[in-house]
Amino acid sequence: MPRDILTTDPREGDYILSPTGLTWNILRSNGDRSGKSISVGDREKKTAVARLRSLAEADQADGWETAGTGLFWQITGFRK
Repeated sequence: MPRDILTTDPREGDYILSPTGLTWNILRSNGDRSGKSISVGDREKKTAVARLRSLAEADQADGWETAGTGLFWQITGFRK
């Protein structure tokens, strides 16, 4: 059974799924523990995850979801 992959610092160019109360946002990691907003306001988590996977696959990047303050778990991986 595969184990969860956790990190405290997603690599530059990776995508991050982040909840904001009632909606989900997607950020693109700048590599210095910051990110820029790519997509905002998805009400359904399924929709946001599908968008994140599509973006990550197109850019051959990984996708992460916040798992607490400063901690992320991998939800998709396309890096080679």
